[in-house]
Amino acid sequence: MNKKYVNSVLIAFLIVIWGAVIYKYFGKSNTVEVGVENKVSSTNYQPKYNITKDTFLLEIINKTPFKASKNLKKKATVVKKAKTIVKKIPKKHVKKTNVTWPDISYHGFVKGDKKSTRLVLLKINKKLYRKREKETVDGLTLIKAYNDSLWVSFNNIKKTITKIHD
Repeated sequence: MNKKYVNSVLIAFLIVIWGAVIYKYFGKSNTVEVGVENKVSSTNYQPKYNITKDTFLLEIINKTPFKASKNLKKKATVVKKAKTIVKKIPKKHVKKTNVTWPDISYHGFVKGDKKSTRLVLLKINKKLYRKREKETVDGLTLIKAYNDSLWVSFNNIKKTITKIHD
């Protein structure tokens, strides 16, 4: 099509659209006819459900509630002494060994697009390492890396290392 025809068609659409807008705004008047009244239905409407009120009676208590609680505690302790049977459950004794942890400082992580585990940057005994989660360095296992902390295991003892903020 020629440029003249396209421009003339677009101008015609513009005039039609603006004409419709002006007609909607100014053309119709919102006058109300005086002779027409709204009729209200004279039938009585009754709903199919009944509303019942929930009522109750409050009684005044002349006794002090704090004295009653002291009496209840005394009675409860007497009952407990008479009927309680205590079973002693043997506790597991965990041997605590003195494990010297290496000096660990956590500096952050990087997660690539194609890798599912994070690449952790940490310093162990003044040596800088880049290791992935679930890898072992000098007996130290990296379990999980978070934004602000690192979860590690050394000799089956788990510990959380917080990130050093520069």
